Amino acid sequence: MSKVSTDTQFLSHRYDRVLLAIVFGLIGFGLVMVYSASVVSAEHHFGDGAYYLKRQLVFLGLGLCGMIGFLLIPHQLLERYASVCLLIALILLVLVLIPGLSSSAKGASRWLNLGVVRLQPSEFVKFGFLLFMAQYLSRRQLDLDKIKIAWGVPTLVLAAIAVLLMKQPDFGSTVLCGAMMFLMIFAAGGALRHIALFSCIGIGLIVVAVTTQGYRMKRVLTFLNPDSDPLGAGYQINQALISFGSGEWFGVGLGESRQKLMYLPDAHTDFIFSIVGEELGLLGAACLLIGFIALIWRGIKIARSASTAFGALLAFGVTGLIALQACINMAVVMALLPTKGLTLPFISYGGSSIIVLCTSVGVLLNVSRQTPPPAWLHAERPLLSKLDELEGWLQVRLGTRSRTA
Repeated sequence: MSKVSTDTQFLSHRYDRVLLAIVFGLIGFGLVMVYSASVVSAEHHFGDGAYYLKRQLVFLGLGLCGMIGFLLIPHQLLERYASVCLLIALILLVLVLIPGLSSSAKGASRWLNLGVVRLQPSEFVKFGFLLFMAQYLSRRQLDLDKIKIAWGVPTLVLAAIAVLLMKQPDFGSTVLCGAMMFLMIFAAGGALRHIALFSCIGIGLIVVAVTTQGYRMKRVLTFLNPDSDPLGAGYQINQALISFGSGEWFGVGLGESRQKLMYLPDAHTDFIFSIVGEELGLLGAACLLIGFIALIWRGIKIARSASTAFGALLAFGVTGLIALQACINMAVVMALLPTKGLTLPFISYGGSSIIVLCTSVGVLLNVSRQTPPPAWLHAERPLLSKLDELEGWLQVRLGTRSRTA
């Protein structure tokens, strides 16, 4: 009789190639649509119809390097350095507020001017925040029914992020980070009564933030009645709806959009989905939606089969971030939500966005491999020990950990 080994073994699987194929499909589709939507604007402003496409390809190359790197680096390493990643992202947000380092557009200072390129730190802080949330929640799974432990530190960190983002101002990214916190606490097993309580508080804060700023209130009023100011605040959303209506079932043809002829602002960035609807019709928009649904399905599947709690929460966080941003962008373009400055993942033009998204997919692919942490990750390191001590001190001060522990 052959001897059956009962030892636990970790198996190193190949990364999820279906997910990679879906992402590459979305990226390829995005490149085609960026060129189609921006060719007229690029020719008018820079004398080169492929200007935005070339820049997108450069950023995509950086993003693919990040994807490959994080595919090969064990995601367990990110658990140790999650706090460091978040701290770096917060420092970048602070640098944006320093005159001379920031670059402004449409009244908002959201970019770091690095000369040849501009980086948007809010994209990096989203990734840093979900790393922190995955680390924090995975280490406290048995205590998430306690309101101070589940919500104390995350709420404080979110408040710091929100203050820095609202200084830019970037209301959309603030709301997205808040939604990510709720989703990840829910996925980790947080008490539903606490989620309901903090949801009410969050909605109240959103109402206050909207009603105390005239331009935000104007966006809400325009959303409720776009025809109240068709040539002013309602112009962009009206042009987007005209674009969708023109596409009908099968579209006017790839490259044949009329709204991109300087009628629709941000046609290649926030409102690229309307160009998809115009040129490829309802069929093209539906195919794009199916692509995002397939990506979400694979992401959730990876999260459910992850070998560690951190890996599961990290995979869920990355998937949730992409899903939320895609849903919000498409809802805004179709006049289902007030206007927000969020790109459509993998489709819109945007350097920081495509870099962070590709890197996030690399993390997701690494989690899908289900590989055990290498031995060198278990080695103690002075910097990490100090960070753990600092985190413990902060929890004591906030009352989320017993002082006698």
